[in-house]
Order: sequence, then C-alpha cells, then structure tokens
Amino acid sequence: MASGFSNLMIDKGIGSHRYRPWEAVGKMKMASKKIIMTLLAGAALLAPAVYALETQQLEKEEEAFALEATAPVFGATLFQGAFKDQPFTGFNPSYRIAVGDQINLQLWGAYTFSATLPVDPQGNIFIPEVGPVHVAGVENSELNSFVLRHVKRVFKSNVQAYVNLEASQPVKVFVTGFVDRPGLYNGYSSDSILYYIDSAGGIAQESGSFIDVNVLRNNQLIQNINLYNFLVAGTMPALQLRNGDSIVVGPRNGSITIEGAVQTPAQIEFKGPSTQLGEMLLIAKPDPLANFARITQVVDDRQQASYMPLEDALSAPLYSGAVVELVKDSDIESISIKVSGELDGPATFVLPYGATLDDLMVQLKFRSNADPFSVQLYRKSVAERQKAALQRSLDALQMEALTRQPATSEERGAQKETATMIQNFIAKARKAQPRGQVVLANTSNANAMLLEDGDELVVPSKSSTISIVGEVVFPTSLVFNEKRTLEDYVELAGGFTNNANQDELVILHLDGTISRIEDNDFDNRLRGTLRAGDEIMIMPKIKSSEIQVTKDITEILYRIAVGTAAVLSF
Repeated sequence: MASGFSNLMIDKGIGSHRYRPWEAVGKMKMASKKIIMTLLAGAALLAPAVYALETQQLEKEEEAFALEATAPVFGATLFQGAFKDQPFTGFNPSYRIAVGDQINLQLWGAYTFSATLPVDPQGNIFIPEVGPVHVAGVENSELNSFVLRHVKRVFKSNVQAYVNLEASQPVKVFVTGFVDRPGLYNGYSSDSILYYIDSAGGIAQESGSFIDVNVLRNNQLIQNINLYNFLVAGTMPALQLRNGDSIVVGPRNGSITIEGAVQTPAQIEFKGPSTQLGEMLLIAKPDPLANFARITQVVDDRQQASYMPLEDALSAPLYSGAVVELVKDSDIESISIKVSGELDGPATFVLPYGATLDDLMVQLKFRSNADPFSVQLYRKSVAERQKAALQRSLDALQMEALTRQPATSEERGAQKETATMIQNFIAKARKAQPRGQVVLANTSNANAMLLEDGDELVVPSKSSTISIVGEVVFPTSLVFNEKRTLEDYVELAGGFTNNANQDELVILHLDGTISRIEDNDFDNRLRGTLRAGDEIMIMPKIKSSEIQVTKDITEILYRIAVGTAAVLSF
C-alpha cells in the first residue's frame, strides 16, 4: 500500500472528498461483511458475532497456554533418583571431623597398630599407648599430620602413622518446604543437599524454587543455595550436614519463559520484581544465529508485545510471566499487533506472518460507542519514512536559504533576517515526530493489506465534537453542528491571528484523510466534508519574499500538520 506524505489522500475542494471508508473495500471475506453489517444493525444483533469472537479468542488462549506449557521448568530433570541412589562416600579436603565419623588408623615401625576408630561423643579417638586424641573439628586435609603429632609425643622416633577418614557420621536431616515428599531422611554428613532433596522426591516443579534453598541449623540459616549454579556451572558449596539439620526449599519466585532460537527453552526463575534478558540468556544460551526477540508480557495490568533486535532486547526489563521468543531474521513465523481504543478483549494479537488487516478485523470485539469506520493504523516503518522525507525537505530548505546570492546590499540585509528566521524554523521542525498513520479510508484493497510486526491499530470512539487548532486566538474543541460553516468555527475560536494563512486551511479527518479548503468555501456548509471528530487546522502565513522559500516552507508545514496532527508556527 502506498504511504508517505504524497499519498495521504489530500483532497482539494468540497466535491472531491466522499466519505466511504469501508464501502469501497473490494472483495471482503464473509466474516468481515458479517461484522460490518452487525455493527450497522445495532448492538442488539451482536450476540452471534460476540459468541463467535469469544470462541475464537478462547481457542487462541488455549493455543497460547499449550505453547507456553511446552517450555519445561529449568532444572526439572535434576531430581529423578540419580542422587539418592548414589550417596557420596568421598570427602572434600575442608570436611571437618564430626562425632560418629569412622577413622582408619595405621601405625608402623617400632610400634604397629591397625584399626578403624570411631569418633566418640566427646570428639575423641582412642589410640593404644597414646590415649585419647581430640579430632572433632579438624579438617580432613590436616587429619594425618594432626594425629601423627600426637603419636610423636609418645613415640619420639621410628613410628609412622597413616590416617584417613573411612566413613562420615550417619545423620538424619529434615527436608521440607516445596518438595514432593517432605520428611526426615537418613544419610551421611558428607552427602550433598542434592541427595536429600532427591530422597524427598525433588523440588515441586510448579511451586518450588530452584534458586532459594536454605539450610538451617538450630533454627539459624547457615547456607542459602542457588541450584542454577550447579545446573549451569557445576558448582556446589562444600556443606557438612549434621544430625537434625533442615533443608527448606522456598516457594517459586517470578519466572519468564524463553523459547524459540535458544539451546535450552525453559521457564527460568529469578529474584526481584524484574530481570533482564541478558541475564536469563546466560542460562538459556541463545542460538548463534538468533538476532531478534519477541517479548510479550503484562505491564501495569496491560498486555504488551514488542519485537526488537536482540542487542536492544538484552537490557529490556522483563516481569514475571513474560514470554520471550528468540527468532532468526529469516524464520519469523508470527507477528504481534497492538490494539487499543474502544475494544474489548486482548490488547495484543499474535498473528501468522503474512496476516492481513482483514485477518485482524474479524477478531476484534467493538464496544457500543466504537467508530469502526475511522479505524486508525500506525506503522513504525511509515513513521520512519515520513521522518526521513521531512529531514530531506529541511536539508533542501536550509541549503536554499543559506546559499542564495543577494544582488544588492538591501537584499543582503533582508537575506540575513530571513536566514535567521528559517534556521529557527528548521530547528523546531526537526523535532517533529510523525505518527506513521496508514490511511485506510477510500482504499479498495485495504482489507488485503499485509500487517507488519509492531503495527498499532486504534479504534476511536464516536465523536460529537470538532477541534480547531493552529493560528486562531483560542484553539479549542467545540460541539459539532452540521449547520455551522468553517467561518463560524473560526469565529467561535476567537478569529484568525495576525499570523494566520486566511487563503486556505486543512481539515484532518478522524480516519486520517485530509481536505484542503480554499477561502471561497469558508462560509459554506461543508456537508459530508466537515464531520464530527475532525480537526480544523489553521496554517501560519509564510513571511518571505522568495517564492521558492515560501513554497518549500509551505510544503514542510503541511507535511508536519498531516504527519503529526499538529500545526507548527513559523
């Protein structure tokens, strides 16, 4: 579909503009015809269409739920019996000897002895000819040298010792919180928390946290453990459990779902009110070819959807429940369309790539005060083209104003004043931000227009007012009266200012079309051209003796008025 300022359907005069936004639509699908006819017939006839639309929406919600459910909870496969069936019998160097541990001792030389000695309740082992040696609390790495020093106190020479920890203390540990089978479980003090959680059936996937596991001793927190560190990097804190310790799995925190072009599609948990995609991708690991991200989430009770380059999405805030789909530029399968205004239902629709305007329209549920004939479509790519065209025009105007060669000294003085005025105007004009509206009215194939990802559709309410802005004394909104003329509305707004262009004005219609009315029609009743919801735009008068400069500035002023729905003074 054509777009840009030159194709914004500007009409001159009264007769050239006929209001037929949807009457001219070509071969519409039957579903679209039914919706249009139902709306025209009145709210009483909406029940069948509403039922059909609600059914379609319910089916889409079920599809969305099924899609989200395909992404597993990250870490869901961690606890499947592998840990509880393989208790850990080794000891790390920092393990501290505890009551009940079994220590293997061998002495040789002038005195020989070999036995496995238990650490008694006082924390001692008893060595014949040496006596009790208090080993409780000694690190495993220091155990051999520690025992040998005590042996040397009795046997000054010719006796050597070899000591190793043969078995750790049997303990009973409570496992509770959000696990499948809370209870008291047997093990050894050297066993990891993975062994005990696995023995309790693992973390409850729908309600338990993988990043908030606490170990308590005598009701005091001794360690907070994030199992993602083990899942991603294989690291686990060296923790020595004691009899009566408690392992408490906390409730699940907020989470986001990452899917699409990632190595590990998953529901990933995070702490805090929000997170960033960059942090989550350290876990999910993006596909090397992924270059865009589609983000759908609820912010301030409104569903939002965005599609952006991956490098921009990395720092975007994500809230619990967000669904992020990483895509390769060549593999886009769906687009997100934001809808707002007088509608019931979702704020964002996800449609197949290649969907048309009609595919979206048949799913909309209009409110009773909606104006479906003035549907407005805003597109980022159109706004960018409008902005680029405006910048080119401003560049050309600047070149024209600054390079013109004056013929006389009198013209030289006038040129300086004109150049300053134009430079000030250009500085203001460069700040204008076009809305990127795609005009749908009076276009026979509007329903077949392809939608783009990020399009925004606005359904305005039926209006009973008309606005007048720009170069009038009191810009205002007035109750529309079809008996009034443009001249009447100007007078009600206080009349023209001294800077007003009284030869022609612009009417911006609610559906995005434009009418330019010359002064000889100001006192006529413009039936069909002047309508409720319109915006009467009084343009400024161009104060320049140069015909080309006047023409360029006039074009720019009209372009800004149409593209931004605002009048820029000159």
